[in-house]
Amino acid sequence: MQVFVSGPMGSGKSSVAPRVAGALGVTYVDLDAEVTKALGMGIAEYFRAHGEASFRGVEARVLGELLDRPGPRVVALGGGTVTNAALRRRLLAEGVLVTLMAPAENLAARVGRDPGRPLLGGRAPVDALGAILRERASAYAECHGVVPVADRPVDAVASDVIALAKRNPVAVPLGARTYAIDVGRGVRRRVVDCAAGASAVLVVADTRTREPWGREVATAPFGVPVASIALEAGEVHKHLGSVERIWDAALDLPVDRHALLVAVGGGVVGDVTGFAASTVMRGVAFGQVPTTVVAMVDSAVGGKTGIDRVQGKNLVGTFHQPRFVLADVEALTTLPVEERAAGLAEVVKSAWLDGEASVALVEARAEALRRGDLDAFVDVIRMSVALKARIVSEDETESGPRMLLNLGHTVGHALEAGSGYALRHGEAVALGMVAAFRVARSLGHSVDSHEARMIRLLGALGLPTDLDAQRPVDHLDYIRVDKKRVGKGVRFVLPGAPGTTEIQTISAESVASAVVRP
Repeated sequence: MQVFVSGPMGSGKSSVAPRVAGALGVTYVDLDAEVTKALGMGIAEYFRAHGEASFRGVEARVLGELLDRPGPRVVALGGGTVTNAALRRRLLAEGVLVTLMAPAENLAARVGRDPGRPLLGGRAPVDALGAILRERASAYAECHGVVPVADRPVDAVASDVIALAKRNPVAVPLGARTYAIDVGRGVRRRVVDCAAGASAVLVVADTRTREPWGREVATAPFGVPVASIALEAGEVHKHLGSVERIWDAALDLPVDRHALLVAVGGGVVGDVTGFAASTVMRGVAFGQVPTTVVAMVDSAVGGKTGIDRVQGKNLVGTFHQPRFVLADVEALTTLPVEERAAGLAEVVKSAWLDGEASVALVEARAEALRRGDLDAFVDVIRMSVALKARIVSEDETESGPRMLLNLGHTVGHALEAGSGYALRHGEAVALGMVAAFRVARSLGHSVDSHEARMIRLLGALGLPTDLDAQRPVDHLDYIRVDKKRVGKGVRFVLPGAPGTTEIQTISAESVASAVVRP
């Protein structure tokens, strides 16, 4: 385990980090001390002689060399280390990044007029620190969690950092809108902590999830007004009428701009609740407590919201990121076996996009997943959401790399809609990936062995692979209204070997001719 303790000057990094390291039984590293050794002089002296840009270059090199050496450790970072975006993303990927934070007034009282703090620049500490906090707000927010330090003893702060490290959430780094995804057993019980600061809470479940999960969340001790509703279950209810029910329940509560909506259920509940949250009062916060595999690995992460229309799936919606995602695998114990299996199509998709190691992980866990082993689900769900978090952070609104996450979805959505939603979403995506390999082979992007490996893995997980049995020729007209169309073509995700997927614009007719066998 690696833990990186960040925060502005005066936040107590060099006091807290050694205590965390001692409690975890790992090595403690003070980055400023390591940089001082590399500089051969004090940091303030180097700043005066060479400037901040030169110092940051040395700091980045020293930290990079440290990260290249494997081993568990707790590192107290410099106050400005995380302003380097590339380093920050590496820290997020390789450990738990924690930000210690306090108001400028509190930090100034701790720092005083220390001449060893070059960024104070002779200014009043409170003014200098206020400016630093404003300039670095986005960088400090991109972390796995923020721990308040004002007027708190070091041991209490260290205890919070240790708890966060043990949770080991996945972060979706989006500046001030960064949020954490918790994956594990019992993580739904964190919902009250995640709702801190909300003026009111509306819990939205459906008729399948209101017992026991919706009720458990709705009766949690939020300490503010709470209401709950249960929508009709199923994709056929992913329409404006369901959104209107949420709007009305929220306005009757009533909500203000500081209210929180919490979706407890599968992808439909999450999508419509997110859409309602993005529009009621011109936008309020919402959180996700997904209860299906599909929702945990895909729809609850990334901020896509929306409803279906008669012309196709998800044609009306918004991008509205959740405040938190609590993926509690204990909820999977109440799912039918077929429902759990269907969700694993999104896991296979994620693994194929991520590369060979992730595909091998799913292959190794296939039997355990088929049995419903929760530890195996934790492993593959974490892999999937970590991939999606990286992609969403690079391309939040799906103008580039995020489109890769549509692997299997172009034909899959057509089959799903054409079946009147009798096909489960995951089943349709599995068949859509089989179709994607046919299209890829027709364009010379893939070979038979890649398709055969995908089909074996889908079959091992209990997913359908007989595309021809679904008569795709009857449903491919839905591709013409796909959101990913460009003029008369469609942006299609073409799989090859694991980790080598690409996107091309091809005609709907080319898709159809490759998918439909004579």
